Amino acid sequence: MRDVELYRHVLGLESPWTVARVDLTVKEQRVDVWAEHKDGHRGACPECGTELPLYDHAEERAWRHLDTCQVLTSLHARPPRVQCPAHGVRQVRLPWAEPHARFTALFERLAIDVLKESAVRGATRILRISWDDAWHVIERAVARGQRAKGSRVPTLMGVDEKAIAKGHRYLTLVGDLQAGTVEYLSDDRNQDSLDGYFETLTAAQRAAIRAIAMDMWEPYIQSVLTHVPDGATQIVFDRYHIMTHRGKAVDDVRKREHRALQAEGDDTLTGSKY
Repeated sequence: MRDVELYRHVLGLESPWTVARVDLTVKEQRVDVWAEHKDGHRGACPECGTELPLYDHAEERAWRHLDTCQVLTSLHARPPRVQCPAHGVRQVRLPWAEPHARFTALFERLAIDVLKESAVRGATRILRISWDDAWHVIERAVARGQRAKGSRVPTLMGVDEKAIAKGHRYLTLVGDLQAGTVEYLSDDRNQDSLDGYFETLTAAQRAAIRAIAMDMWEPYIQSVLTHVPDGATQIVFDRYHIMTHRGKAVDDVRKREHRALQAEGDDTLTGSKY
């Protein structure tokens, strides 16, 4: 009984949930914990919150939990379901994990901290999870952050591409220049990549945009002209690309003048590139 009570505290389980049994497999260095609820438990529909008697249970599932004493720990349970008059049969929310998660909330919290401090590959070795599992945790964390942030359309936005792999593979990024946040990501760097963002906005939201900073990439320009009212007056080309083009123009003139002067035997511009 002592190990059952111990793991009830380790997992943070509270009534009506408790630990039914604990199995330690020394050879595999793992411990499996089974949780169950008391008889007569009622559950709430996850869609509307209506409290209902239990209808049945889903198949047993397992969630990876924080290691205990350096031993890999998994929590097992059969999630209860209710039959809501409005929404049909639904699985109730579990206190230790979010819907469709493979890990407990406490494990995901640790995983996020590790992923913030290391590369994904290194985090997978520390946490003893797969590459796909790591990205699953990241995607869920991003979704939670977006829900917490709420809907907001930046009035001063930046658009840029980022190379993500060899072979000219890119992502399109839309950022809020005032908040310093990334608001949208899309594959590639064509017009459709940016169209997808503007198509999520209402006409009023697009009209509220005051400025869009970007480089001189034509597909992005065309997307803004297509979707943003008076888009031509809202585009602000970033200083880096303006200065790059200006520097190239000055150098082209210098080269022409240098060739013309050299033809006359004048080496005044020799060594003048920098």
